[in-house]
Amino acid sequence: MISEYNRREEQSKNSNNSKWKDFLQRLGPDSAIKPVKLPHQQKKLVLDEALFNQNPNVYVNGILNETNQEGEQHADTIADRYRVGLQLLNNNDYTNVTSLAYWKASSCKTGNPITNAIDDSFENYWQSDGIQPHTVDAYFSKRMDIVLIGIFFTITADESYTPRVIHIFAGNSPSDAVFYKTLIVNNMNGWAALTFEDNLPVEKLLKCQYLRFKFPVNHENGKDTHLRGIRVYTASNIQCKPQLETIKLQPVLPELDSFGLR
Repeated sequence: MISEYNRREEQSKNSNNSKWKDFLQRLGPDSAIKPVKLPHQQKKLVLDEALFNQNPNVYVNGILNETNQEGEQHADTIADRYRVGLQLLNNNDYTNVTSLAYWKASSCKTGNPITNAIDDSFENYWQSDGIQPHTVDAYFSKRMDIVLIGIFFTITADESYTPRVIHIFAGNSPSDAVFYKTLIVNNMNGWAALTFEDNLPVEKLLKCQYLRFKFPVNHENGKDTHLRGIRVYTASNIQCKPQLETIKLQPVLPELDSFGLR
């Protein structure tokens, strides 16, 4: 009796499946459906001025080749590259939305807050003050269509404080952020421009409300990290008016107040 019942149930399921397949075939025949080739997303980007010709758009300042008689790079030259590169980034047809984010670092040394990384001075920098990995988070009040992220690196000035590896995560919040890309910093003294053709090839955007930059390893096994400059840009048709007044609010969570930018 049970065997007969099971047989009828199986026949009923097969009949229903067959009807669904026929229905789906009428909606979209297999012959009309073509395979879609998704773009290959590069999960790793190596930053090395020796590789300039392979991807010149990444290196905002070009190659650093100005040295003194002893073959050493001038500190003034590095500072000039910071200023000139920042001007080039800001002169693009993009909107700088860096100041619209709430920036928060996992730690900071006294006198070197995360605010230093978003001002316009080469001399100012964020320095971590804790165990690795160090992190820097950016919280936006709404989803941003990001077209470019600029980060300044200088092995000449920062030496063992220069990050060797950076992991980038993006999402709507820390709870749903996913890994986007790893940057490997080999030899850089200038601004690196990170764009997103491999994320959305047509729109060339990174759509998110939250960003995390994770610094697990430094050059020369350094422990604390320097970050002298970071910028986030959206398309210029997105209206982002500067804030005319800053209203100080108490954070909902106490930990959001630590090392953060209001």
